[in-house]
Amino acid sequence: MDVNMDLEHFGGKVVLSDDDIHERIIDAVIDQRLLPGTKLVEDKLGQAFGVSRTRIRQVLIRLAHEQVVTLEPHKGATVAQPSVDDAREVFEARALIEGVLVQRFIERATPQDFDELVECIEAEEEARREGDQAAALRLSGRFHMLIAEVAAHQTYARMLKKLISRTSLILMSYAPTERARPVMGNAPVRWVDACMCDAHRGVLTALRSARGMSTGWGQPVDERPVAQRIEEAAARMREHLNDIESGLCFNLPTPVEQDMRELFPGAADASRRVVRGAPRAAHA
Repeated sequence: MDVNMDLEHFGGKVVLSDDDIHERIIDAVIDQRLLPGTKLVEDKLGQAFGVSRTRIRQVLIRLAHEQVVTLEPHKGATVAQPSVDDAREVFEARALIEGVLVQRFIERATPQDFDELVECIEAEEEARREGDQAAALRLSGRFHMLIAEVAAHQTYARMLKKLISRTSLILMSYAPTERARPVMGNAPVRWVDACMCDAHRGVLTALRSARGMSTGWGQPVDERPVAQRIEEAAARMREHLNDIESGLCFNLPTPVEQDMRELFPGAADASRRVVRGAPRAAHA
């Protein structure tokens, strides 16, 4: 939900909910604006979002349960810094989960669902052409989540959403230096293409083939046994994830101090803005 948009329609003192704050921090991780190892100071985050330290602490505890944040006694919170074993486990888990989700997608997808995947890939390609790396990263993750949503496996979809956040941390930690690109300012952030568009187009082609759809202009419909085509589509997804993992270099970047108010611009204003005529929003 776009909190700023809601402020135009509701009055009273609008306070960001815990879910809003959680999602904004997750977005900053997925967009690779928060580097692994970055210290998350409760006071600074509270000022950035215009809420109390107590509210921030609850969000950080939730993020720690999701393994996006690490909490240490007397040291506070930092953005999680995945180990090599963590990285391998995440990709192993994604391969297992997304193989199943692909099969369920094939069973349930409508032509409109395929159109949404095409639109997502095209939007990602446009974002890359315009140099909007953050948008490209979000859309890259969105491609995988669209498949999960159509697959209608709620447990796996929830797991995948968390694994995608952790994948961003892994990519920031272990992207090969030659592929690293800064996201914001001069911070030495490793930015890497989570999924190249041509890889997503390859997955889409396999999904179309599995459903008995034409895979391109003038291409005949694949007449191989359905089970074989479905397994090939699942294998294509696993191969795609394996390609990402195999391209990683397991050495770590150095975290840098970041201004939380600069990282989350306008969030505190959103929590304080007053518009007449509507009730106060309840704290989450």
